Amino acid sequence: MAYFNNAFNKTFIADSTLLTANTATSALTAGQLALVAGGDWESVALPGGAGIPVFAKGELAYVVQGSFYTKDSIGNNPGHGGYKESVKSKGINPRYISRLWETNCITATQATASLALGATCTPCGTTQFMRMDIKGSPALRFLNHNAYAIGDSANLCCIDGQEYLDPALVLATEAAQVVGNMLPKGNVGYEAGNPLITPFTKEADLDGVLTATLAGGTGYAVVDGVVTTAVDSLGSAITAANRPGYVPAKINILTIAAGVIATYSFASQGAAYKVGDVITVTGGNADATLTVLTLSAGGVVVNVTDAAGQVVSTIYTIAQAQGLAAAGTNYVPSTTPNAAAATVDAVVHFVGAYIDTQFGDCSFDTRDHYNKEPIEIIASILDETGDPCNDCGTAARTAGQMEQTQGEQVIRELILSERYRQSPYNQGNKDSARIREIEMSDELLAAVDRTETYRAYYIQHTVPRFNNPTGVFDNDQYVYKIYVKCSDTVAQGQLDDLMDGLATWASDNGNKIAVETNTAW
Repeated sequence: MAYFNNAFNKTFIADSTLLTANTATSALTAGQLALVAGGDWESVALPGGAGIPVFAKGELAYVVQGSFYTKDSIGNNPGHGGYKESVKSKGINPRYISRLWETNCITATQATASLALGATCTPCGTTQFMRMDIKGSPALRFLNHNAYAIGDSANLCCIDGQEYLDPALVLATEAAQVVGNMLPKGNVGYEAGNPLITPFTKEADLDGVLTATLAGGTGYAVVDGVVTTAVDSLGSAITAANRPGYVPAKINILTIAAGVIATYSFASQGAAYKVGDVITVTGGNADATLTVLTLSAGGVVVNVTDAAGQVVSTIYTIAQAQGLAAAGTNYVPSTTPNAAAATVDAVVHFVGAYIDTQFGDCSFDTRDHYNKEPIEIIASILDETGDPCNDCGTAARTAGQMEQTQGEQVIRELILSERYRQSPYNQGNKDSARIREIEMSDELLAAVDRTETYRAYYIQHTVPRFNNPTGVFDNDQYVYKIYVKCSDTVAQGQLDDLMDGLATWASDNGNKIAVETNTAW
């Protein structure tokens, strides 16, 4: 057992890992990692997979990284030298490796919320209300309590004989009071939204397909609601897993000429598309394609259903749904949204939009707050009594995802690790920026991209104390944290080889151990 139940931590930042043998530690460049043999202090080959790194019997391994410091001394004082020496772990005995694990890259995702209204949800002469609640640490830090706001449809009027208000107009009017309508301030229809809500959320930009170039294909027939698949401009299949928020578009095939699609409409414009994506229409010979030219810019989806059940879906901004945007783009509200020939329902979408205050490297302070928790958006429909439990209107929401291993965390751990090595980090004084330049702390800040997400690799082992003044046999326990950018797949592959090499080397020495993969740490 270890003397303490915690481990000594040491941090490495890797932009590459040396896979070949016989490179001296002094030749490692800044950010370059290597597995080094203690006998000659040269790198060993990392064959990857089941390959075993070659170590002499009884030889210890070291994780070694080239120094980030560009000068070897401070002020040409030989008493303050050795800064360019490589950074080394303790000697690793394969029999004493206790755990090897790595974390997946988990990037932040925004919370979303939506409200849907049917054709008969807003009778003339009544007022409907939308309530939006914002919860989470950003709101608590901003207000010392959670935030909420209410929008209403009180100023919307019906014409003679009209029974129901258009649900798209109602939702847009309410939403504009809560989050604003994103029109320029000089526009007569500009609405700023509620100041307690607008720092945290905004109208979603669905990025549905607005226009596309049609290649009609063969073998198709007139049919509604045809599903589609899509690939990006490089030919890779698009899924919700590799493109968050992706929803496949659906089309109505309106007319056919000899099996070729001549005209169509959108039963759903989908979401999370990009210009250049190629959409394939299923059915027929599965060869009709739509190449995306332009995207929608808003989050209000209006669905019009005819008597035959055919749905035509169109995406508008809040301003367009209000009828306040530029000419030619505005939605024209229906005075008969419940008509069998053209029944109207609508959905408005919101997305988390909180951006925390950040300072640059020049004024970086480890005590600065950095946000991890995404805000939570709760949208609901209220009736005139304030009751949210009415039978009209549908609310939906998805929680945001917290980012794992932010660059902000990594730089703080690197600074802490360097302070254990007696390399200080000066902060909080009026001349701190200058002192950091002198002591080369700026090199550490440059080594980490604070806006990036990092993947973490962990090596845990023990170093036995065979002679202890207390008379107790115990171990010192060490954990090495190796961080690599999630965007750097090459560096990740090299580190995978290093971890596999340690695992096979340990197993070859009777210590059966495997590399674990965890969702988070």
